[in-house]
Amino acid sequence: MNRLARYIIIGVSVGAVAFLLWYFSSIVWYIVVATVLSLIGKPIVELLSRWLPRWVGATVALLAMWAFFVGMCWGMVPLFSGQLSDLQSVDPTELLQRFDVPLEQIDHRVQRFLPSEGADFSIKQEIRTYMAKFLNATAFTNLFASTANFVTDLLIFLFSVSFITFFFLKDEQLFANGLSFFFPERYEDNVRHAMARVNALLRRYFVGIIVESLVITILTTPLLLLLRIPWNTAMVIGLLSGVLNVIPYVGALISLGIAYLLPLMLYIHGPGPMPLGTLLLLITAVFLAVRFVDNFFLQPYIYSSSASAHPLEIFLVLLLAGSVAGVVGMLLAIPAYIVVRVFAKEFFNNFHLVQRLTKNI
Repeated sequence: MNRLARYIIIGVSVGAVAFLLWYFSSIVWYIVVATVLSLIGKPIVELLSRWLPRWVGATVALLAMWAFFVGMCWGMVPLFSGQLSDLQSVDPTELLQRFDVPLEQIDHRVQRFLPSEGADFSIKQEIRTYMAKFLNATAFTNLFASTANFVTDLLIFLFSVSFITFFFLKDEQLFANGLSFFFPERYEDNVRHAMARVNALLRRYFVGIIVESLVITILTTPLLLLLRIPWNTAMVIGLLSGVLNVIPYVGALISLGIAYLLPLMLYIHGPGPMPLGTLLLLITAVFLAVRFVDNFFLQPYIYSSSASAHPLEIFLVLLLAGSVAGVVGMLLAIPAYIVVRVFAKEFFNNFHLVQRLTKNI
């Protein structure tokens, strides 16, 4: 009976914690983002704290990250606003008229190989319908009308995250001390040891992800320029490819779709730099080449130095997280898996399964 009561108490406690995390999810996000930023900025604080007070190092690290963020926005906003203006000016009918012949060929093939679609199937009409929804002026008006609410939420987010990040940087044991409150006193040393290991692994992971995104941007942009795509369009595609790459697998597909869409603007008022089919084929080749570098050189180094897990193991974790929580789950899957493995090794290392899964940590 005592054991049953203990299990009930544990179950209720876990449920209560899960409910609180869901109810205060916005605050949890603030803490998660602040934790990531503190891990990235910690090397700066450690370096400066050799000669300066730690709070000065924390301030400099926070200001450096702010400067990087503002600089990125300063350079990216004009590029993205230009692309949005081009998209808004597109007439779907005029654009589709330039592709009448290839679209009719696709219609004939679909009607031939997929007779269930019917003789009246028209991919041109399907594309026109979707493009009209995407490119109509009302959608862009609603987008800009919601800017005020977005800016307000963004300012609250930035202030909250900056405030929390500063204290995480200033007091490196703050998070570990807070976490130790939830464990019996006899496990305090285990918690601190696990948190030290988690900090080291997560720092490697997030720094590696940033480097990976930068490398993908640097590789993608000049390769697209070689295809005679305008520099602003190539830069936007390169930046989005680097940013979206943080979403495992799905991000690469989304960026490829954007890379197909934006160059179509070149064919509105002229023939474009080359035949459309050739351009799309070369864009696909560029993305396959970048994915090759990422999959065989960048990701193995990042995952081996942080997660220390087999690629199949990582893939299964991503699938599980994606099926449970979608894109957000895939974003958090690897960091969460690192934390779970470290704590499992610290507290449950007597189990054979845990020993097998954590032997490389």
